[in-house]
Amino acid sequence: MRAIEILGIYQSRVWKTATLNEFRKFFGLPPHQTFEDMNPDPQQVKALRHFYGHPDNVELYPGLIVENVKSPNPGWLPPVTLSRAIFSDGISLLRGDRFYTLVSHISAT
Repeated sequence: MRAIEILGIYQSRVWKTATLNEFRKFFGLPPHQTFEDMNPDPQQVKALRHFYGHPDNVELYPGLIVENVKSPNPGWLPPVTLSRAIFSDGISLLRGDRFYTLVSHISAT
């Protein structure tokens, strides 16, 4: 699985996908200002600082995996960025589904 994840990261670089902070801004979430905002674990912060230098440089996939932000709601939820993306994708699929979309006009034949 490690090789697959590495290839995925390389492919996202080739495709120039959004960074974690760009992705968060798109979903109306505040960008991370420090690595400690992403994950309170000192080893994770050290690794992020070593590889990326600044929170704005953190790529999307590694950022989603490393992100450990407390959810504002009680109970088990994935990190805020990931949950927004999942729910947004689900809503988009539902809205675009031809069986669940109401037709606003009826053709007169």
